[in-house]
Amino acid sequence: MQNALKAEIKILCLRAFKKIEQSQKTEEDYKNRFLKRTGVAAATGSTRSHLPVTKHFDPKYCSRHANFLAKTIWFKVLSKTYEPAPAVKYDIPKPGGGSREIMAFSIPDAALANVVLRRTRDRNLKRLSPSSFAYHPEKNVFDAILALKDYDHDGKLFAVQIDFERYFDSIPSWYLKKKIDDERQVSLTPSEKHVFERFLHHRYAKHSDYSRGVFKRRANGTPQGSSVSLLLANLANHDLDSKLSAAAGKFVRYADDVVALCTTYEDAQYLESCFRQHCRISGLVLNSKKSLGIAIISPKNQELRTYPHFDYLGYRFDGDGLTLPEKTKTKIKQKISRLINLYLIHYLTVGFNKDRVGYSPGPYDWDLLGLIFEMKRGLYGGLSEENLEAFVTNGRKLPKMRGLMGFYCLLDDPKPLKEIDGWILSTIRRTMVERNRILQSKYGASCPTPSNRDLAIGSWLSPLAWQGGAPPNARVPSLVRGWRAARKHYFTFGLERVQPPSYGAYGGWDSIFEY
Repeated sequence: MQNALKAEIKILCLRAFKKIEQSQKTEEDYKNRFLKRTGVAAATGSTRSHLPVTKHFDPKYCSRHANFLAKTIWFKVLSKTYEPAPAVKYDIPKPGGGSREIMAFSIPDAALANVVLRRTRDRNLKRLSPSSFAYHPEKNVFDAILALKDYDHDGKLFAVQIDFERYFDSIPSWYLKKKIDDERQVSLTPSEKHVFERFLHHRYAKHSDYSRGVFKRRANGTPQGSSVSLLLANLANHDLDSKLSAAAGKFVRYADDVVALCTTYEDAQYLESCFRQHCRISGLVLNSKKSLGIAIISPKNQELRTYPHFDYLGYRFDGDGLTLPEKTKTKIKQKISRLINLYLIHYLTVGFNKDRVGYSPGPYDWDLLGLIFEMKRGLYGGLSEENLEAFVTNGRKLPKMRGLMGFYCLLDDPKPLKEIDGWILSTIRRTMVERNRILQSKYGASCPTPSNRDLAIGSWLSPLAWQGGAPPNARVPSLVRGWRAARKHYFTFGLERVQPPSYGAYGGWDSIFEY
C-alpha cells in the first residue's frame, strides 16, 4: 500500500506540473493573440489565487518527498489517526443557475483517496448494480443511453423520472456510515472504513480564508472533488438499485439521475413508490421541480400525463429514436454566441490591428478564420474538414472520435443539427456586418461581409491572401457534417474509440453536457 501511495503521489504531481505548464502556455497564447488583434499589450494577470495554500498542495514539494509522505500517511491510517488536511472549497457556477461546491484536497490526501477507491471498487465491483453507470470503470454515459434506447416495449411506455435535491451535498452522514458498516453490501477493511469516515467529516475553507485558519467541518454529503465521493454516493443508492432491479421494466442510474421504464401503470406506481420509500429510509429529498414522476411517453394525449419524449444524459428519447434536447440546443448556441462575440466584436472595444483584415490581394479576416478553427476544435474534436470528407467518402480511417459530434454519434434525427447549422451561418453573417460597421466608424478599416453561402463553402477567404503553403479550409464547421462522420464511425467501429465527455466537467465544450 505504501508503494502504491508513493506512485500515486508521483502521478498526481506530474499531472499538476502539466496543468501548470498548460496554464502558462494558455496565458502566453492569449497575450500573443491579444497583441495581434488589438496592437495593445495584454496586462499580466494576478497569480495569487493559483499559489499553493500549503506545501502539501505544492507538486514540487510532494514530488521530492513522495516516499516520506506515503510512509507517514499509511502509518496514520494503520494507527487510526489519519485526518485529511483541510480542503480548499471552490464554488463552481452551474449552467442552469446556482453553484456547486468542489473540494480541492492536498496531493497526498488525493493520492490516498484514489488508491483506496480503486481497491474498494475493484473488490466490490460484482456487488454494485449493473444498472449504475457513472462509477463503473468499464462503463460510461454511452452504455447508459443505449440501455434505455434498447428497452423493448410493446404498446404503452411509462417513464418514471426522479431527481434528488442537491444529492451529493445532502446525503446524511449517518446513512453513509450505516452503508459503510454493512458487510452484506460492501467489503471494506478497517483501515478503508477509517479513511472513508474521515473524508466524510473533513475540514475545509475558501482560498481566501485558508491562511487565517478559518475552517469548517463537513456534516453531511460527500466531498465532491475527492474520488472517495464516487463510491460513497453510489452506496447511498444501493438499496434503491436493488429494489428497482427486482421490479418489472428497465431502469438506468447515472450518478443521481435515474429513469425507470415499464409498460403498465401498476408497474409505474410501484417504481415511484420505491423512490419515495428510499427517501424516507435514507433521508434523501426529491427535487420536485425536476422529478416528473409517472408519465406516458406518446405523441398523442393519453388518459394520464403525457409527454412526447423525455430528456436524459444530453439526449432526447422519443418514439422515433434519439434526438437533441432543446436545453442542449440552447447551450450550444450560447457557447457559439460567446465565441462569435469574443473573436469578432469584443476586442474592438480595446483596440484593433488593421493588418487583421483587408481586401488586398484578396478578402481576408484572420479573426474570422480563428473563430472557425476554434469552433472546429470543439465540434469536430480537432479533426479537419479534410479528415471528415476522406472518412465519409473514401473510408479513410479516423483517429479517436472526440468533440461534440463524437458524443452525438447516437443521434437518429439530425433535424435539430440542421437548424443550428443555419443559425450559425446567419449569426456569423450578421455579426460580420456589425463588425464591418464598427471597423469603418472607429478605425477606418473594412472587413469582408460574406453571405451564408460564402461562409458555408469557405469562399470568403481569398487564397491569394494566405502566405506560405496551401491556404486553410475556411468553411464554417457544420454539425450535420460532423454527425455524418461520427454516425458512420459508430456503425463501423462501435463506441470503443469514441471519447465521451468528462463527467462533472466545468468550462469548455464538455460543460454543454453537464449530466
